[in-house]
Amino acid sequence: MDPRQIRPRRRWYGVAIGIAVLFTLIGIGGFVAGIVTATNSVPGFDGTYTGKQESSVQLEAGRKYAVYVPETAATDCTVDQRVTSTSPSTTFSFTRNGEQWVHVTNLSVGTTGAYTINCSAPTYAVGPAPELGQFAGGLGGGIAALMGLPCLGITIGGIIALITGLRRSSHKKRLLASSAPTW
Repeated sequence: MDPRQIRPRRRWYGVAIGIAVLFTLIGIGGFVAGIVTATNSVPGFDGTYTGKQESSVQLEAGRKYAVYVPETAATDCTVDQRVTSTSPSTTFSFTRNGEQWVHVTNLSVGTTGAYTINCSAPTYAVGPAPELGQFAGGLGGGIAALMGLPCLGITIGGIIALITGLRRSSHKKRLLASSAPTW
């Protein structure tokens, strides 16, 4: 009997492998995209200032700002009375230029202008407030893509390969039975 007569064709095994490989590659791509999203959500600094002295910082109304200090530094900061200062609800730290920075306070102002800030840390930085939702979403989404999509692709590919094998076996038996001599 010619194996080419058996249905479904062997190419379905290739389709099963292709689906598993494709979903794995998409999962890896999703992980990379998630990590890039999380990395891009780490805030930049509008300015870095010498601590233990008052600094004039330009702040715009309507923007959310944050004060960052090196991780090992004291976190006592005083701000101009016209600035609304609140403590962050969660701890957020990140590495920039080989130094670990910590988010210590949030700032907002009603009017654009120059405001005075003084922190007891040797240096401090002012920049946009961190986008924690974007950071967590990028990281979580990337991990979910890395874990979920390859598993889904392998499952779908496995089911296709299993059904193909069972149907080929059944068809082969029917072909052999129909070609067997009847006595």
